[in-house]
Amino acid sequence: MKKTILAMAVLAACMSTASAQTSVTIYGIVDAGLTHTTNDGPIGDRTTVEAGQLQVSRWGFKGTEDLGGGLKARFGLEGTLLNDTGAAGVATGAVPTTALFDREATVGLSGAFGSIDIGRQNILGIGSVGLADPLGLAFAATSPNVLFGGMNHAGVYGAYGANGSGSALRQSNSVKYVSPTFSGLGFAVMRAFGEQGAGIQKSSYQGASVFYNAGPFGVAGAYARMKNNLDTDLLTSYGVGLKYSLPAAVIKGTYIANKFDVSQRKIAVIGVGVDVPVAPAVTLTGAFYNTKRSGDLRDDSQQYHAIAKYAFSKRTVAYGAYSRANTDAVVTATGINLAQGFVAVGSDQANRFTAGVMHMF
Repeated sequence: MKKTILAMAVLAACMSTASAQTSVTIYGIVDAGLTHTTNDGPIGDRTTVEAGQLQVSRWGFKGTEDLGGGLKARFGLEGTLLNDTGAAGVATGAVPTTALFDREATVGLSGAFGSIDIGRQNILGIGSVGLADPLGLAFAATSPNVLFGGMNHAGVYGAYGANGSGSALRQSNSVKYVSPTFSGLGFAVMRAFGEQGAGIQKSSYQGASVFYNAGPFGVAGAYARMKNNLDTDLLTSYGVGLKYSLPAAVIKGTYIANKFDVSQRKIAVIGVGVDVPVAPAVTLTGAFYNTKRSGDLRDDSQQYHAIAKYAFSKRTVAYGAYSRANTDAVVTATGINLAQGFVAVGSDQANRFTAGVMHMF
């Protein structure tokens, strides 16, 4: 009996130690809005329930284990949640297949040296320049910074990089290193492999970023190179973001551009915005984007946004928004739509009204 009690005590102590050194967190965002869009064209008006308006709805798991000496093992699993229909995950891969953890699926190590993560993860521009996005990456499905600044949206550009025909902003089969910060300054590098024979550059991604945050000021820059699956064309991109916090407002701005090596087509996005807290629970946001195409053809598109947010708590926010988009030319079914997902084919402008709720857990 004494031996049994002693063994149980030792087991309990070991379990307590393991629990103290290991943590796993379940988290997510559930966001849904009622949206009414008016189009000055044959598509007519449309009313829909849309998931992930203020922030993309998601769910995930993340965890760490303390290995001692400041070294930690960690993992992250995160997937898109389409809570308007109940579906989960979106298409990834050269042959599109729905992935449960389409947003992130990584394992890695972190410590005084920084962090290394391996798997599917965000491109470097999102974790640096993306932090200065005028809308905080709201309305991601029609955001110029997501669609065109992301630079690897197969629906716009074709299959460049290791994302295949998947959604924007992420790369599969990748290795990412992020440095520790030195007086607010840090950098990151990332490589994604196309995993094809007879050419290591096929469907590859290579990126680098640098960022600085000190007091009210933040600035970041990112650069990336992506090859197509035949290694016959190169898509390069670069961007910079600025963020400055004033006592009564936060000002944000971005410039992101990408260019094809063969066709010389260039698409550039300028974005500016401001967040103004007008009461303890109320924040007003205004933003403007200009998207310009040049090099092969010339085209322009503008988006205007106004959002009012009311925070019931730190985790629950109600919001109302008005957005407008214009294009220089009537959108066609065969051309690149610089207001993709917003202005419909046959139209050159649209208005959108949205009211919704976002809850974080």
